[in-house]
Amino acid sequence: MNREARKNWAGHIARVSAVRERLLYHSSSRGWGFILTWAHRITGVAVVAFMFFHIFTLSGLYTPAKFAAKMEFLRHGIFAFMEWILAVPVIFHAFNGARLILYELFRVRDDRQMIRWVLGLGAVYVLSLGFFMIKNDQQVSAGFFWFVVVLVSLIAAFVVARKLWPTKNDWMWKLQRISGAFLLPMVSGHFFFMHLTYQAGHDINTILARLSHVGIKLMDSAFVLLVFFHAGFGISAIIGDYMENGYWRTALRLAVVIVMSVFGYAGAKLVISL
Repeated sequence: MNREARKNWAGHIARVSAVRERLLYHSSSRGWGFILTWAHRITGVAVVAFMFFHIFTLSGLYTPAKFAAKMEFLRHGIFAFMEWILAVPVIFHAFNGARLILYELFRVRDDRQMIRWVLGLGAVYVLSLGFFMIKNDQQVSAGFFWFVVVLVSLIAAFVVARKLWPTKNDWMWKLQRISGAFLLPMVSGHFFFMHLTYQAGHDINTILARLSHVGIKLMDSAFVLLVFFHAGFGISAIIGDYMENGYWRTALRLAVVIVMSVFGYAGAKLVISL
């Protein structure tokens, strides 16, 4: 290894060490709950960026030949690895969202234990997903799988709504938490199913056949709209927390509403029109 390479590695190690020291400082002074709150916001923004890319990629379904070529290109090793790594922010955000709901609404205040559950279950999910992506020879019943996932999602949303709705909180805030409870099983189920049964998320004929069912159209379009509502409210909350100028705060929030509405409409239209 030459001197320049050693210098670059030393710089990378120094930066990692600095981040580690900063995390340890904040965890000791403010607690790991503070760290996870920031991580929740950062991964939320990352998930929104993924959804934008996902809608853009799926728009290729309007021209099946182009979509098939794109999927063939994305099957190469580095992209498969990136698909797997993408599960980390998605599932962390979902599971940590469940921790926040339990903390806020159900008074589950044992932070250390809950953080262990979030990280532990997240690791099990990601490793299981990687195993099935490598194995790539399993099949599941789509009808039964989605019946269970939707049922669990509706139960979770109902439990949170029943607990939350009588409170005096803002109704948009209530809807954001209720949508989060519904999306927890839906997002984790969707991500798992699309890789558990590879053809379901990558083969053009399988995707079009799946989207030909009315029930799937309704489920997926509702799923898309709720994702962008939940994301838009979350980003608006971040803007409200850190943007002091009232004019720019309003302008940015309006821009968020417009962007989320456009992508929500595009996603729902894509699902319904195919």
